[in-house]
Amino acid sequence: MSENPFFPRLFSPLTLGQRRLRNRVALSATLTNYGTGHRVTERWTNFLAERAKGGAGAIVTEVIAVDPAALAHAAIVTGFERENDDGFKRTAEAVEGAGACLIGQLWHPGRQQLWSPVWFPQGISSEPDAYSWTVPHVMSADELRGVADAFVSVADRLKHCGFGGVELHGAHGYLIAQILSPWSNQRTDRYGGALENRLRFVAELCEAIRATCGKDFLLGLKLPGDEGVDGGIDAGEAARITAALAGAGTIDYFAYSQGNFSNSLENHVPDMHFRRAPFLDIAKSVRPAAGGTPVMAIGRIAEPAEAEAAILEGAGDFVGLTRALIADADWPNKAREGRAREIRPSSYDNFAWGEVHLGKPLAEIHNPQLGAKGESNWRPAVARRKRRVTVLGAGPAGLQAARVAAERGHEVTLFSASHALGGKLKWEAQLPGRGEYGNLLAWMEQELRATSAKVERGGVATLADVLALKPEAVILATGSDLRPLKSIEGGVGARDWHGYRGTDRAAGTAVLFDMDHSAATYAVADALANRYEKLVLLTPRTDIARQVNYCSRIGIHRRLYQAAAEILVAAEPIAFKNGALTWRNVFSGRVREISGVALFLWSTPRLANDALAEPLRRAGLDIRLIGDCLAPRNLICAIHEGEAAALAI
Repeated sequence: MSENPFFPRLFSPLTLGQRRLRNRVALSATLTNYGTGHRVTERWTNFLAERAKGGAGAIVTEVIAVDPAALAHAAIVTGFERENDDGFKRTAEAVEGAGACLIGQLWHPGRQQLWSPVWFPQGISSEPDAYSWTVPHVMSADELRGVADAFVSVADRLKHCGFGGVELHGAHGYLIAQILSPWSNQRTDRYGGALENRLRFVAELCEAIRATCGKDFLLGLKLPGDEGVDGGIDAGEAARITAALAGAGTIDYFAYSQGNFSNSLENHVPDMHFRRAPFLDIAKSVRPAAGGTPVMAIGRIAEPAEAEAAILEGAGDFVGLTRALIADADWPNKAREGRAREIRPSSYDNFAWGEVHLGKPLAEIHNPQLGAKGESNWRPAVARRKRRVTVLGAGPAGLQAARVAAERGHEVTLFSASHALGGKLKWEAQLPGRGEYGNLLAWMEQELRATSAKVERGGVATLADVLALKPEAVILATGSDLRPLKSIEGGVGARDWHGYRGTDRAAGTAVLFDMDHSAATYAVADALANRYEKLVLLTPRTDIARQVNYCSRIGIHRRLYQAAAEILVAAEPIAFKNGALTWRNVFSGRVREISGVALFLWSTPRLANDALAEPLRRAGLDIRLIGDCLAPRNLICAIHEGEAAALAI
């Protein structure tokens, strides 16, 4: 086999145990909530199979529950019930048939509660779960051995269903991590205390799986590289654990992920505020302890060049991608074929993680085909009849609609009020920690340029402009604007935060009134904290960041408190005069004043910019409203509705 001319290490074969992978790209485990009633569904299978078709060398499933006590949510698929055998077999046939190795991730949460308390929360010690403060039942040694037997039984079941191997989930504070970590393991019996005792459960479990499933069945272990808590597993402890377990020769690969369900959970899925591949130094420092056992490098690796570098620089023998492969199932094939620029980038805004945390199915903001059969190499169907289509608005909704409509063969004209495409998202991408949106927009513009669509830039389209084109269909994607702030006296110098760009250091206090609770609002807050002597954030709610996923919300709080920002909840402004902002508590009515205010910005619920809709209807045109001009919501609605409108024409 000749060397790949683009990424030679990434697309060289790798031997794990007795299994040879076609390349060094793996889908690392990600929760999809595509199961129903604890059963494998077609979409559960499709999600994995489409990424195998897209060229990944290994596919690791999401968590598979090994024990009834692990049933935290109806979407979690069970491995201990034979009713899932047919689904597992279909999945194995699809994934292995597409040339990838299918690895099932075996999971028991222990005390940890991501949603609500499981039927029977079990723990290694009586310490509460750091996220929910659930106090578990402390398992006896016999109960622990019973759980180990359950792991082995599920591994054996998956082997007989055609899986290539299993991965033990020992990261993120779940049961195995609870046992391994001195932070969570307070036992005094043979499973607690010294490292040798904390290793015993995993060592015995690995030996039992190997004895039952044989040497030709892959066995991987996912560990914390750094739990991010005092007294927990750090890189040094991870290396000691790795060296001890590698010496037994039962494990075929190690993977390292970060954080647990304390405030370090934000490290589990590092968002846009983190640099690319932020934790590879941890993997690089721990990898020598594996003694030649392959290591999977994980953590916000976005581009093929970054994956290639991770291998070349010694962070891992192969790379685990999650969000990158959620955004584009064909990431490996495009990279292997020298088409890396065509890879649809992940935004890393953690919207997808937020959906599963809410118990909803996994969704990606700009991959509407996620989990559908045919997702890999998807192309929109050619239209039966070519039509003249006008798209008004070049934000993400309009860009998606114009591109997909043009790819279907329609004659498309896109109107952009600005010379730069991207709408308000273009501005947001220039705020602190929002830069990945710039990559998303650049990709959308690149793909649009590859079509025959015409783009009219630099002016707000009028009714006459539209009618002059004699369109047969009009897609209105004109977005929204913040509504004026009501019930405030004075207000001279106050304005909404859209378009805020201040960068130079400034004296005085900046005040931001937050009725939006979106990540963009807190990006503005970060910008203000970086510029002004003091930042005060007001909200009429009893907390902040209600529209932000939990992991990224941790980062918002961390940055605001590190910047010494003052956060006033249950607060609303009532007057802004002569540099003094007067506010009152929404419950008690108590009035207070903030002096020395150099800048007052507000962020309010938006108003749809749909003024052209009715005139277009009266002109007899076939129109479709999408995104914020239909109803102000979020980015996923904009992009998905843009595609749906283009497919409906």
